[in-house]
Amino acid sequence: MLSKLPLIGRVLGIVLGVIGVIMFIMVSLNEDSASSYVSYGLFTTVIGIVIAVLSFVLSLTVNPKGIRGVGIGLAAVIVVGILSYVLADGSDFASYKNVTESETKVVSAMLNAFYIIGAGAVLAVVYSLVSRVSK
Repeated sequence: MLSKLPLIGRVLGIVLGVIGVIMFIMVSLNEDSASSYVSYGLFTTVIGIVIAVLSFVLSLTVNPKGIRGVGIGLAAVIVVGILSYVLADGSDFASYKNVTESETKVVSAMLNAFYIIGAGAVLAVVYSLVSRVSK
């Protein structure tokens, strides 16, 4: 079962990605379905959090010595989630149709999380290149 987890994760990622693309096309063709796209984004975020917690528990059982790294990663995900929600601003909800202020705040939080994680990825690449050059 443990050897099949990467395959299951890949298939789940592909399925959720295809659903997201289909829903994006639906929103592009009909703006009235934007609230369902926001709900899907919230759903995939919750799935990601659940998978991160399950990964933490699985790592604890398989490799107790590596628990520190998983704990740091899980804490980072929680901090990014809280920070992105606190920084979210849902004040522009009046310029959209059939969208509440809480929905725009959730979308803003997801965008903030994307920006924070993207900036972290860019910084990691730059750090890797600099450290490789300096050796």
